[in-house]
Amino acid sequence: MAQSHDPEIRRITRRTAMTTIASIGAVSIAGCMGGGDEGGVSGTIEASGSNTVAPITQVAAEDFEAEYADVQVNVEPEGTGAGFQEFCQANSAFQSASREITDEEIDICGDHDVEYTHYTVGQDTLAVGVHEDNDWCEQITLDELNEIWEFESDVEQWSDVRDEWPDEDIALHARDSASGTFDYFTEHINGEMGNIRDDYSATSQTDEIWDAVEDNEYAMGWGGVGHLRSLQDQDGTLKTVEVESELDGEFYPPEEEYIEGGEYSPLARPLFFYFNHAELEENTDLIASFARFYINNQHEFATEVDFYRATDQDIVDNHDQLDSVLEDIGADPDDITVERQDP
Repeated sequence: MAQSHDPEIRRITRRTAMTTIASIGAVSIAGCMGGGDEGGVSGTIEASGSNTVAPITQVAAEDFEAEYADVQVNVEPEGTGAGFQEFCQANSAFQSASREITDEEIDICGDHDVEYTHYTVGQDTLAVGVHEDNDWCEQITLDELNEIWEFESDVEQWSDVRDEWPDEDIALHARDSASGTFDYFTEHINGEMGNIRDDYSATSQTDEIWDAVEDNEYAMGWGGVGHLRSLQDQDGTLKTVEVESELDGEFYPPEEEYIEGGEYSPLARPLFFYFNHAELEENTDLIASFARFYINNQHEFATEVDFYRATDQDIVDNHDQLDSVLEDIGADPDDITVERQDP
């Protein structure tokens, strides 16, 4: 996975970022780096949404506030689903999301006259993780994952999946229903968003999943791979399971070459932010400058907290879409304090 190795750039692991967010709640990252107000941008931005994507938005917010001392960005990672409830009722300007908006959420936005666009800012990969002493589950098929995790599953022990696996109860850990990660996994593994057994240990914090798996030889969990990599870097007591690819039926680990090549499918996914057009129209330079700043630097922000980059074309498409929205509200993209920087 690509990471920043420049000693002059802060290294914030996703684990560190999420520990900070979880302990504080709505985090205001106000001018942590100091810095001068270069262009008169000022105001407060409320950023709701994904627990998974929050570390990228946090780094973007911190760096933006370092450049513009009169700006405050409040990042509140309550989960993609819970965040969309706030965003679609016009209670936040920005929404981080680990999945696209649903039809039901679109209807809520419509009921509150919230117009929006979304922007691809990185890629995440869901990993299936087990304890390092688990020497039997090296690979798993998509059907087996479905068998374990589907609603009313009758799998209780490892041997219920394969006869040669241990007669030991599987301790299951995963994200809760407020999470876009939950939505993505259940839709792509179990065939329907929300389709999952009800007797697993659910949490809003991915680190808690991997901590639990790390403590139990017979546990299995799934969640964002970046959190897992952070734990592996510390003590190496977790390992990932190779998952069957829907592309060619072979088994692949969640590694960069297989994600970029499309083989690690369906568990690789894009990450997004959304913003409210009414907020843009009311606070044009503030919202557009933050969006532009985020897009300009999204590769660095994503890799700094252990995600994968989106493509260079995504950056161009993001900029083009932002320009189009600005023109639609009667603003000149060239008048925004933060200038467009294409890759």
